[in-house]
Amino acid sequence: MVVLGSIVPIFLVIALGVAGAARGFFPPGFTEPANRLAYYLAVPALIFRSVAKAPLHEAFQPLPALLALAALGLNLLLSLWLSRWLYPAAAESAPRRASFLQATIHGNQAYLAFAVIFYALGQAGMNAAVLIGAVIIIGQNLLSVVCFTRWGRGGKGAGGSPLKAILANPIILSSLAGLLVSASGVKLPEIADRTLSILAGMGLPLALLIIGANLSQGRLGGSWRELGLASLSKLVVLPGLVWGLLTLAGVGGLPATVTVIMLAAPLATISPIMAEQLGGDPLLTSQATTLTHALSAASFALWLLLLH
Repeated sequence: MVVLGSIVPIFLVIALGVAGAARGFFPPGFTEPANRLAYYLAVPALIFRSVAKAPLHEAFQPLPALLALAALGLNLLLSLWLSRWLYPAAAESAPRRASFLQATIHGNQAYLAFAVIFYALGQAGMNAAVLIGAVIIIGQNLLSVVCFTRWGRGGKGAGGSPLKAILANPIILSSLAGLLVSASGVKLPEIADRTLSILAGMGLPLALLIIGANLSQGRLGGSWRELGLASLSKLVVLPGLVWGLLTLAGVGGLPATVTVIMLAAPLATISPIMAEQLGGDPLLTSQATTLTHALSAASFALWLLLLH
């Protein structure tokens, strides 16, 4: 009941976003600037404040972060092997194959995983999640670019160098800035702390509403074999792999739970845009995004029950 009490409200807020978009409360003219507000200001404020005020030993988790990268690489190799069976005609099905591969590794950490960790595991969980999340975001974005350029058609992105865009990610920058403040031992001035607290307070609720508004435009259908295998890989196999690696390395407790939850996140809502820009199949990616979000309430609850 404790786990359900943490998970259900998160997905009820997402459902409000879906219903609100369907009834016109969140039109496209609202969701785009709201997404920028959450992504560039509110969520980074939450992350920076959490890490800057946390003891360094809570925020600095290099081993779980490295094991998360290893799990991403292993899952991509497994998905690549599986894709040879799904797509025997490699040249004709290159965009779908690349999007299938991306769907097994690219998670929604910035909005959904952070929200689950914050509301289910509290401030200590959020503190432990920041470095792990930043490393995962860098790794999964780089691997997604590799998927499209190596196994897809490798389209041209609209924003210049993908690596430059990844390194300029506000989630990553706010994580690193918070770590520097935490390591320096400098205390945030009261005015700055309260300002960040106000901004941070709207970050996750706004992010959840935006997820719902974006999902209201999503569609299901198509190949259930592809979608089912991608969802199983992303929500079950990938977090299971990192759990195994963490257990072998002797990492347990809150860092292990946070790392598994981070990798159990559904496919990122930005993935269809990335697929369109880089030569993938945006329809398959959109369908996988919708399905993995619909299933993630059950998968998050399962992993929290097993680990926490």
